Parts: sequence; structure tokens; C-alpha cells
Amino acid sequence: MKKIVLFIAMSFITNLSFSQSQAEMNEEAFNAYSLADKKMYESYKQILANFSTKVEKDLLIASQKAWIIYKEAHCKSIANGYEGGSMQPLIYNSCMESITNERIIQLNQYNEE
Repeated sequence: MKKIVLFIAMSFITNLSFSQSQAEMNEEAFNAYSLADKKMYESYKQILANFSTKVEKDLLIASQKAWIIYKEAHCKSIANGYEGGSMQPLIYNSCMESITNERIIQLNQYNEE
């Protein structure tokens, strides 16, 4: 059974890596990040609108600005190892998507309070 699962997984990975060009994978990573960023921004706007005090709004705005600086610096640092390579945009945008999805989870915690 383990061999079957391993074979299926390897076939899936092989098909993904050989069925697309690097440019197509880079574009898909950018599109995935763009979608995550849009979802994150919608959550952010909704939470900001739900806050009733200026202090709450100011703190969220400050944390969001700091988070954006962190996200960009972190992902640039990760992608720097691929500087000049064709997969650098894939690495960068995959990182941006991942961190943005984590931020959505963090923002959704405001709705739980």
C-alpha cells in the first residue's frame, strides 16, 4: 500500500514539474499570491470597519504596516538565494502567498474575540 501511495505522489509531482514551463509556474505563483493578497485586504478592511475606537484602528493600521514591511523583506531574503534564476519569481511569490495566508488567519482572530 505504501508503494502505491508513493507511486501516485511521485507521478503527481512529476506531472506538475514537467507539464509547465517555468514562466507558467511563475505566473501561477503570482496569481495565487494576488488572490491571497486580495482576500487578506478584504479581511483587513472588514475588521477595520468593525472597530469602534480610534485606538483600535490605529493599532491595527500600525501592525498591518509593520507586517507588510516584514513580509516583503522576508520573502526578498528567501528569494535572494535564487537571484538571477528563472525560478526566483516562483520562490518570491510562493513565500508572499504563504505569509499572506498566515496573516489572514491572524486577522480572522479579531472576529473570534
